[in-house]
Order: sequence, then C-alpha cells, then structure tokens
Amino acid sequence: MIRYILFLILILGGAGTGLAYNANQAMEEADAFLRNGQYLEAVGAYQDISDVSPDPEMKAKATLRIGDIYSYFLNNNERALEKYGVVIKKYESSMHAANAHFNSGMILYEKNRYKEALYEFKIYLKKYPRGDRRDTAEFMIETCSRPPPAMKEKKPSFTKAKEENVRVLLVTGIQAIRVDSTAMFEIRDGYGKDISGKVRKAALSISGGGIMLDGNSLSPDRLIIVPLEGQWLNLNGMPYRGELRITKSARGDMEVINFLDVEAYLYGVVPKEMSPQWPLEALKAQAIAARTYVLYQKEKSKDKDYDVIATTASQVYGGAGAEAAMSNKAVDETKGMVLLYDGQLALAYFHANSGGMTEEARRVWSVDVPYLKAVRDDYSAKAPGCLWKLSLNVDKIRTALNKKGIDVGRIERLMPVDISPSGRVTKIRIFHGGKENMLSGNDFRLKIDPTQVKSTLFTMITEGNEIHLEGKGYGHGVGMSQWGAYIMAREGFSYGDILRHYYYGVELR
Repeated sequence: MIRYILFLILILGGAGTGLAYNANQAMEEADAFLRNGQYLEAVGAYQDISDVSPDPEMKAKATLRIGDIYSYFLNNNERALEKYGVVIKKYESSMHAANAHFNSGMILYEKNRYKEALYEFKIYLKKYPRGDRRDTAEFMIETCSRPPPAMKEKKPSFTKAKEENVRVLLVTGIQAIRVDSTAMFEIRDGYGKDISGKVRKAALSISGGGIMLDGNSLSPDRLIIVPLEGQWLNLNGMPYRGELRITKSARGDMEVINFLDVEAYLYGVVPKEMSPQWPLEALKAQAIAARTYVLYQKEKSKDKDYDVIATTASQVYGGAGAEAAMSNKAVDETKGMVLLYDGQLALAYFHANSGGMTEEARRVWSVDVPYLKAVRDDYSAKAPGCLWKLSLNVDKIRTALNKKGIDVGRIERLMPVDISPSGRVTKIRIFHGGKENMLSGNDFRLKIDPTQVKSTLFTMITEGNEIHLEGKGYGHGVGMSQWGAYIMAREGFSYGDILRHYYYGVELR
C-alpha cells in the first residue's frame, strides 16, 4: 500500500532518422491512459516513448512507469522487477533510477526476499542520500535487518463483498448542471448532512467560492444528491439510478460522479456495448465481461475519486435511459458472475470484431497478459461488415500525424514492416523528405482515425498520393469479439462457451 500511494503522488500531480518527436506530448497522452485506467494502452504508449524518444531521461521515466503498471495494476511483480532492472542498468545516472531501486526493494520485501530488499534500500540511501523516500528507506532497512519469521508467500485472491458499488465519472469540465426527479431528493454536504431540505429540482453551478444552488453558496467543493424514494435522478435531462456526487475540481470546474450498485451500473452498460436485440447468450457474455472489467478497475482505484469513466475510455455507460428488457435480463441472470485467472479478476478487454483472428495483447501494447492470447475466430469473419476498404491521401496522413506530435515532412510512401501471426500490422515505416520514421500499427491507427482505419488487420497499397487499405474487423482485436459472440450465440453456444473461447484459461465463477 505504501508503494501504491507513493506512486499515485508521482503519476497524478525515435526509431528512424530525422524524427521531430514531441516527447512531452507523448508522455501526457500516456499518463492520461494511466489515469483513465487504460493500463494496457498506457504500457504501449510508454513503450513507444522508450523506443523512440532521443532523451535518456524520458526513456528512463517511461520504462519506470511500465514497471509501476506491472506492479500496481497488472499483478505481475516479476515483470515489474525486470523493468526496474532496465532503468537501473541502462539509466543509472537518471533521477528515475532512484525510484527503480526503491520500488524493487518494496517488491522484494513483499516476496520475503529480505536480503535482496535490504541491498536495494541501502543502494538507494547511498546513491540518493537526500532522496524523497529517504525516511521510508531508512525504516525499511531496519525492518529488513530484523525480518519477521519467514512465511509462505500468499497469492492475492479475489473475494466479492455482498454488495458492490461503483463510482462512474459522468461529466467533467463543466460549470453548471440541472438535476430534477419525479420524487423528492436531498442535497447533502460532503459529510452527509442535509443542506437543502426536500426538493424536486436544482440548478447547480461553480463559483469562485465553491458550488452554488440557484445562486446561493452551498459547499466549498463537494455535494451529494440523494433520491428519497428509490427514484431516478435526471442530470441535464438524462436519468440515472443511485446518487450523484458533485465535486469542484482543482481546475475550478465541475465533475459529476454517479454512485450506484454494480448490477444497476451494468443495466446501463450492456445495451450501450451490445445491441439489446442480440441473442441472450451473447448479452450474458457481455454482462460478465463488463462486470469483471469494472470490478477489476474498482480494485485498482481506491485512491481516486472514481472507478470508471462513462465513455469508451472505460466502457460506455448510458444510465437508466439506456436500459432495455433483454439486456437487464442478461445482467440479472448472471448476477455476481466474473472471470478469474489464477484466482484473480481478469482484465476483460473486448472489441467489436476480430476479423477472423483475435490478437495477443503484447502484439498491440507490448504487454503480455496470459489470458489475452490470439485465437482463431471464424465466427467474427461471418459477421456483417467484417470487411472494409479505405483510401487516404498522404497529405491527410501527414496532417494527422503532425497534430498528434509526430512531425513528418512530405510523405513519399508507407510500408508495413512487421506483421503479427494474426496478420495485423504491428510496425509501419514512413518515408518522407528523404527520411524514415517508424510507428507501431496501433499508434498509426489511433493517430490517423480509428473510426476509419478500423483495425490493424489490413493490407496496404500506395498509388501516387493515395494509400489504399483493405482490412478486416473493427477495434484492437484483443479479448472478446462482440460480433463473434453474436454469431456464436446465434449458432447455439452458451455464454460460458463464448467467454472461454475468447479468454484463455479463465475460470467462470
């Protein structure tokens, strides 16, 4: 826990020649992925910085971040130690090597490897006697010198409470909202004290002093809106179950968080991620994947104000207004069911259509997740809209890349130079102005337009100033294919069959 809190304090507060690379912008994008709980995307973004940035400090920082993600968020301490070792060996003079030594010591201590932990903390104090973690390092040296009796290392295991609530970030960056209901509700301060009496509607706004109700100051920075008769609350006309929590952010604007039961949350997720008209077994598979995903995020978000975001940054949530009878039935009939791997919650990624073959997480984001493997997926290939074509002008590609912090000149041609076993483009070489640059296939897709370059499962032909793509599928290709689940359910497979097909070696519990 000490390591986790210290890490949050840190995170929250090129290949080829001639690459004008905006490392600061790339780092901001990677940090945003991490804050949003997009852990695999964050690893991929940090790895790109480590591969491409000409600045050793940036490389060290990115590699350190990858180690932190493996340790804190992906439950893989061995891989974390490997990454910290890279920072220590390759960037010994970097300021980030201090944290690599310290974090290695904490992991080794937790694994009962006290002598190795003691060495790391001593090295930390010797090399960085005025380091930010000096006091903790001194305490850990004393602790490692008198270790407790050796105990068998205990694997963390998932246990579900009787009731689970989730905090969903609905909106941010706004100055005012309207809340109403068909029944009465109360507005309470951050301590739970009623400060409004029973009301049916309220106009809340931000002022310099705090949050205001109808022009009158209510609270410096936090309010809770609680429905009194089990009714829904309408936020700017959109209905939501549960409570609304209003916070004044450090930027001086407003964040609105929906606090509600996980199962009620899923009522608003499943019909936004999958058509409620689809077969029930597909909807059940989606409900279990979405439940597993949100509970995983909840475990990793204890020191944040929210667990998930109501957009594709997490999974799409439409509130009570999105609910439908069949998707609610899918949630109810799978209540409490999750996917586990090695006794822990799986990070259950999913996408629209695999194009006939799912992809390994490491091929997309450079992070190995044992249950996110490539599997043959003939079901997705049968789905409508699996095939797509796109023509892009090289000037449009250049403009898109320049806007995203990668400065390229006049593009002469593009060439895929690395293809994964699933057929996806993992590396693209860009020839421009007599120079060459390299991008990952996933980065290329996201920087151009992921709604047009629907996947990295494509072939590419250059004709003059036009780049012609012919592709399959939609999305990153990792985890469950939603259209594949649809076809499997239509062909008589159960939700368990679907989930075990897409997530390797998982246990359904």
